[in-house]
Amino acid sequence: MMGQVDRRGVMLGGGAAAFAAVRGAAAARAPVTADGLRPAFFYAFPLYEMARIAQERTAAAGGTGGLNTITHRAQLLDHRARQVSGPNNDTIYSSAFLDLAGGPLDLIIPTERDRYFCVAFMDAFTDNFAYVGARATHGRGGRFWVVGPHWRGAPPRGAQVIRAPTNDVWMLARILVDGPGDLPAAQALQRQIALVAPAGRPPPGPWSNRATHAADGANFLAVVNEVLARSAGGGSQLARATRFSSVGVGTSRAPDADLLAAWNAWIPAGLAELQEAFQYRDLVVDGWSYQEPGVGEFGTKDRLRAAVALGGIAALGEAEAMYFHATRAADGTLLDGRRAHRWRVPAGGVPADAFWSLSMYAAEPDGRFFFADNPIHRYAIGDRTPGLVVAADGSLDILIQHEPPDGVLAANWLPAPAGPMRLALRAYMPRPELRRRRWRLPPLQAVA
Repeated sequence: MMGQVDRRGVMLGGGAAAFAAVRGAAAARAPVTADGLRPAFFYAFPLYEMARIAQERTAAAGGTGGLNTITHRAQLLDHRARQVSGPNNDTIYSSAFLDLAGGPLDLIIPTERDRYFCVAFMDAFTDNFAYVGARATHGRGGRFWVVGPHWRGAPPRGAQVIRAPTNDVWMLARILVDGPGDLPAAQALQRQIALVAPAGRPPPGPWSNRATHAADGANFLAVVNEVLARSAGGGSQLARATRFSSVGVGTSRAPDADLLAAWNAWIPAGLAELQEAFQYRDLVVDGWSYQEPGVGEFGTKDRLRAAVALGGIAALGEAEAMYFHATRAADGTLLDGRRAHRWRVPAGGVPADAFWSLSMYAAEPDGRFFFADNPIHRYAIGDRTPGLVVAADGSLDILIQHEPPDGVLAANWLPAPAGPMRLALRAYMPRPELRRRRWRLPPLQAVA
């Protein structure tokens, strides 16, 4: 997952009391209750986050001129990466935020059958609605005509139509890199991905509302309603917006002061609930958090969609990838790099047809997590890591600790920070036993 935990680190504290005070002050109007705001917030929050990230990324490329333009991130991320929480060190990325209201876009994706890659397309609600790549098309690329929900016509000869349910789309390509020596070959493949606006197509229109602060009810509603209006009459989850019009979502009516006060009082509690939900504490086995089914292709699981938008936006669907997290050992103690741990992967490894990797992060006080600096510049370890020592029975012991280990198993060292840490296991193209939760991740064992 690529994640972006809310920078403000808003936590629950006084939200319920503040909301109760606002509700009392608004007794003369139709009551706005927490029960009414909660589902509306979960429905709307992913729209806000997608808009915020799109605006930030395209502004960096020159305002709206950055829309409908591919940005290649051609280097593997390390401890200096601070743009998103939970970065990965396995792939390079190509990203484009598309505005399809002005018409189709012409996309070229190369064919590559010997390397894992995935080009995913997310709608404004963060649902993946189309894929091109190693799994979905068996590595076959081609010419694609990317169109919005209202487009009618015939694509150019030889082009395949990818129809988006919303006019705002995030296209995100991942290309596997087998270490620094493989980077030039992966970059050469990356450069073949091309996005072209057909002649005569109008430029993308500017945003009227900038996403500045999700806890500001006025800004939150303004951005969300603009996103909904940009794709009015489209597909995906758009039709459900009418359910929340009484609390200001999916309506062109300006919210009154009482409604804004209610949102301002309640949003901190909503953000805190999403931070907690992203931990999947109800789905912990042997210290590992298993993701709730539906990640990446959420359907009507609005709370799950919103939690992932806060903590790990741009997650792929389970057929493409699965993500597991650990902040505690099997005995329930919090993971800390100053205490050594061992993770034994049985013979055969993690059941994934593409690859798997175990990433190490330092846990930040605000809930975000980033790679930890270390003397061997290793931020993840997995089935592609060269030089690992495998036991006679085919099992693999990964040593997780801050201080360098001694002995032959030092080759299997995953450096940890000198403090709280978080582990993330990524499995790409997971096999059925993993998707059905029949294969259980081995517990982390503390080393005395």
